Amino acid sequence: MELIRIPVEVHSQDGYGGGTGLVVIFEPPLGRRLWKAGALFLVGVAVGTLLLPVPLIHLAGVMFFLAMSWLAVRRLFATRVLKGAHGRCPSCHQDGDYFVGFGGRRLAYPVKSSCPHCRVGLELALPATADAALGGQPRTGRA
Repeated sequence: MELIRIPVEVHSQDGYGGGTGLVVIFEPPLGRRLWKAGALFLVGVAVGTLLLPVPLIHLAGVMFFLAMSWLAVRRLFATRVLKGAHGRCPSCHQDGDYFVGFGGRRLAYPVKSSCPHCRVGLELALPATADAALGGQPRTGRA
């Protein structure tokens, strides 16, 4: 599993800026994405089928099936997923690992998190120079 590290700027919710950090992403292969999407879809089919004969509750089963199908499609087309983030908080100036999900969240900037030390909301964004040079597209720098 090859992880890709992307440098980002860290901005805090209380107005401070200038922090730096790294976002760690993973590009799962098509087979892995198919397996995970298939598992989500099958869970939706199983629960939806089990709830189908129950009066009125079958509506929740149909909605559950549709929601799981939507999640499966999103998982299938998520070519880059967040694995972690690390950086210096611009508010309290401490280094730390930022929670960005459980390893399956699709990469989309800005990444929202919070500082584990001072609990201030943080935004992790591409540096302005890289954002302008790439036309707003996420950049991948192999580490």
